[in-house]
Amino acid sequence: DGKISASEFRRDMRQVLDQTGYSPDGEGIRDMRTRARLDVIRETQVRQARGWAQWKEGTTEGALAAFPAQELVRVRERKMPRDWASRWAANGGKTYGGRMVALKNDPVWVGISRFGVPWPPFDFGSGMGVRDIGWDEAVELGLLKDDDPPPEMPGKGFNDELETRLPEGRERELDPWLRETFGAQISIGGDNVARWNENLIGDMLQGRGPEKARLGKGLLNPRLVEKLAAEGLDATAGKRSLTVTREWLGTHGQKHRAPAGTANLPLTPEDYGLIPSMWRQPTTARPHGPGKLELTFDTLDGNRLVLGVNLTGGTPTTFYKTKAAEAPSPA
Repeated sequence: DGKISASEFRRDMRQVLDQTGYSPDGEGIRDMRTRARLDVIRETQVRQARGWAQWKEGTTEGALAAFPAQELVRVRERKMPRDWASRWAANGGKTYGGRMVALKNDPVWVGISRFGVPWPPFDFGSGMGVRDIGWDEAVELGLLKDDDPPPEMPGKGFNDELETRLPEGRERELDPWLRETFGAQISIGGDNVARWNENLIGDMLQGRGPEKARLGKGLLNPRLVEKLAAEGLDATAGKRSLTVTREWLGTHGQKHRAPAGTANLPLTPEDYGLIPSMWRQPTTARPHGPGKLELTFDTLDGNRLVLGVNLTGGTPTTFYKTKAAEAPSPA
């Protein structure tokens, strides 16, 4: 989000790796502590987030009516560019005068992606991006007819289908650490693949999913832990896990989702879905009474979510939304 530098990111990630007892599987870029490897991780994550935001904006109903297709284009030069034309053809993509163009819901976009998603970057260090193609041009190319409806797009979250295979030989070491850190937001199958449960809180809010979900450790950001320690609060004490229950979501939702006569803004299902992120990586954290924390999370639309929790875990004590400039301390 632009609030820390690349060097601060590398410092924080090395601290996390040290906490896990990480040992590299090899030298050079295979060592996740090296600058080269951490820079690849940072660059890929940032560009994926930007690519998803662009895809999300470009696949609304109005956007698809105006720009139903897109073209794969080079946006950054590379010393050793990949053969994208062959990769495009191998995944069923068609070319139009040498141009790689397809409707936005064409499976070719997922097919060319190393990450299995329809937005750029499509590979590590890739210099390829997309350019919108307007309706008239798409009709002219024969991608659809003038009286066709806009292409239908499935909803897709940024972390949908996120998974990773545990390194061979380290399963017993990493399995409990991952479960302790992320709680019910991951599930680890017999194939030793950890899968992310993206819509965990949203499903519970709608009466689906588990009755309760333990979210695992919070405040993994070393800078926030250090700040709280300077204020006399040991944020490493206790369980530091948070349990969200379906009962709490129901009663809290009735009380806070559409508050009347307060400065609070109505809470949406999307707001509740951010609770796991707030718990593990809040924007700010400060003491609020003995053993209690006030966590905040600033959203892109200028609002601020406030989560009150006990340091030793349990269910949230409060959760509300207000304008960032007007956020009061909870009573």
